Amino acid sequence: MTEIQNDLFSLPEALRLKDEGMRQAADRAQTTLELAREIAKMVARINGTVTADDVQLRLDESGYGHLGPAAGSLFRGPDWIFTGDWRTSDRISNHARMNRVWRLR
Repeated sequence: MTEIQNDLFSLPEALRLKDEGMRQAADRAQTTLELAREIAKMVARINGTVTADDVQLRLDESGYGHLGPAAGSLFRGPDWIFTGDWRTSDRISNHARMNRVWRLR
């Protein structure tokens, strides 16, 4: 690889920066993120599965607003298993992107 390619492509560095960014976002929204995780567990216990949209809807209904970048940390940790399923988001701001479907371990 050329020197330019070394500066642009590095999976270990990309993963390090991803983890650092997620940690910073989670730290800034710690209280809301903890509430969101409890909401996610409640929804999963009731419905069997949960998506980030399910959690955000309940946060909005409760007046807590948006998780923002901290949403990327919502399902991190040992409590969650990705089911392999995806659901299209109907939140306008998500532009119909796909959401992972999670269940409690």
